Amino acid sequence: METGSLRILHQALLGEALMTGDSALFVTDDEGRYLAANDSGLTLLGYTREELSALNARDVTTRSDEEIAEVYAMLKRAHSVQHRARFRRKDGVAGSIDVVAVESKVGGLPVVVSITAPIGTFVPD
Repeated sequence: METGSLRILHQALLGEALMTGDSALFVTDDEGRYLAANDSGLTLLGYTREELSALNARDVTTRSDEEIAEVYAMLKRAHSVQHRARFRRKDGVAGSIDVVAVESKVGGLPVVVSITAPIGTFVPD
């Protein structure tokens, strides 16, 4: 059984790791709208938190509609998918990075949580 102090420390460390880690973390809804991103996610895409909250994942991807549908179908079947994300950053640079996406629920709402390889592994086209 965790003590209250240990639980608070655990949550603080987990929160710090998620917000400032080397990997980008994104939370989107079922429609692909960005709900949250950590600092590395913002750095990777080049948007501010406010700008990103007005975007949909389809706004930054360079994948075709067919490719998006295929990845989404795999996610729905297995509830998680590992793939090579292809996108265009705000500065216009297109490239790719490895991503794991998982279906989850946050506050009872269905979401997709995506985490990338370290953002230093982004490969420009």
